[in-house]
Order: sequence, then C-alpha cells, then structure tokens
Amino acid sequence: MDDYVETTLEARIQQVLNDYRPTLYRDGGDVEVLQVDKDGVVHLKMLGACIDCPISLLTMKLGIQRLLKEHFAEITGVNALTDVSLTDLYDREAVVHKSVAKQVARRQPTLHNA
Repeated sequence: MDDYVETTLEARIQQVLNDYRPTLYRDGGDVEVLQVDKDGVVHLKMLGACIDCPISLLTMKLGIQRLLKEHFAEITGVNALTDVSLTDLYDREAVVHKSVAKQVARRQPTLHNA
C-alpha cells in the first residue's frame, strides 16, 4: 500500500522552490512564500540580492513563475514583494544599511529583565 501524505499547496510550492534555490543562492538571493491567494497568485517576498537586482523581474517571471505553473495547474501567476521602497533603490547605501540592520537584529538574543 502506498503511503500518501496530503500537504498544503504552500508546502508543495516550497518543495519545488527548494530545487530552484541554488540558482538564487549563487547570486546571493532567495524568496519566501507568503501566501497563495484565491485567484492562484503566489505572493513571494524577495530576499537578499533579489531585493534590488535589475534582473529579478526576469527571475520571477521566466524562472519561478514558469516553474510553478509547470508543476501546479492552479497557479496563475507570481507577485513579488520587497521591504525596499523605490526611493531606496536609488540609494544603495540605504538598502545595505537596512539589510545589515535586519541581520544584526535577528542574531542578537532578546534580553529579559529578571
């Protein structure tokens, strides 16, 4: 008898993206699945170098969207989100500062008053 484990669409998308991630990692980027909406659009958060990469739109449409549509008939598109404003894209130092600040904040332990 075959063991069948039902997983959510988001979990199955993560599995497919895990095979694609080495391509993103090579250039210092990554993506995070935020949700799949009722219309079949996958909302992704762009991370690392993907945030301000000039070809990230091509990566999203020709890479990730194509890959997900090939694997999942219910996927109709991909929407990419970032934490960077359009103004920041013209101020490279601000982007680097925000990225470093977030990394430092994640690595610092939370101090509790005893």
